[in-house]
Amino acid sequence: MASSNSIKIGVACPIPGERAAFLEWLSLAGYDPAPMISLDAIGRELTAAQPIEALIADVSLVSKAELARLIKVLGPNRPVILVGSPGEAIEDVPRDAAWMDRPVTRDAFLLSVALGLAEGRPSRRSPRKLVPKLLSSIDGISSKVMDVSTEGVRLEISGTSPSSLPPFFTLKVPGFGVAMKVKRVWVATPSQGSVWCGGVLERPSDATVATWKNFISNAPDVGQKIIDSGVMS
Repeated sequence: MASSNSIKIGVACPIPGERAAFLEWLSLAGYDPAPMISLDAIGRELTAAQPIEALIADVSLVSKAELARLIKVLGPNRPVILVGSPGEAIEDVPRDAAWMDRPVTRDAFLLSVALGLAEGRPSRRSPRKLVPKLLSSIDGISSKVMDVSTEGVRLEISGTSPSSLPPFFTLKVPGFGVAMKVKRVWVATPSQGSVWCGGVLERPSDATVATWKNFISNAPDVGQKIIDSGVMS
């Protein structure tokens, strides 16, 4: 059962069996799935007490013309993931939307959702630097730093569940002398046994900001820096 802090995700899928599978996968992964037979409920879902934060929609419900309007209504912080057969793919799908081919597997589905949430929010204001999963810990629990930016971090944590992660924790990266307070922003389960967590530095002092910037500069880079408007990482 999803908690009151779970990420709410709209599922607009007209195929009963597939919709049931999507809802079950999301629920077991700690999300709060909201079934939608059509997209007519989008307006209500966006103004609800707990609005949806991402939308998974069958491509049969969204024409190319409607997709641009849908993305605009959802805004830049709510990713859209389209599901369809390879031959149904909309040409020139905008970067604001992701695509999943049928048949959809659980792991591919949850990974797409996690990446959509990680990349689809407008909180970040600076480039994200990918690093080679640096050993770290949060409140004594082993973790790995996946990428960093001026504002925050994305972590991979094994052997835990999304509901067990506290809203605030102390991140330590021993190899770089980092020890600072982080506020949890989002949590996702991209695959079984793995949890991703995005967080922002919580009221850092000038000294901790300097330490963090030094960490970003000296941490090894495994890929090109990514500049986008996704969630803090």
